[in-house]
Amino acid sequence: MHRFAMYSPLRKWKKGGAPLEPFLYLSVGMHTTHEGNILLSSELKSSKEIDEIVDQLIQELEGFRKKAKKELELIHNQMLTK
Repeated sequence: MHRFAMYSPLRKWKKGGAPLEPFLYLSVGMHTTHEGNILLSSELKSSKEIDEIVDQLIQELEGFRKKAKKELELIHNQMLTK
């Protein structure tokens, strides 16, 4: 389950397009909603469950950090070579 996502609008950038600094957005991926709240976990009923989900979120964010940096580098390289 990936609770975080990336949106890269410049992946479609073409040579001759407006010169822009490469960028991307970090967003919420898989989730549920309840009363307008974006929920990133199921019901947490114990300290152990809280620790487990927070540890999972941290681990996913650390992996996401690496993917986002690679994506930004890829966009930057594509913009330089097109």
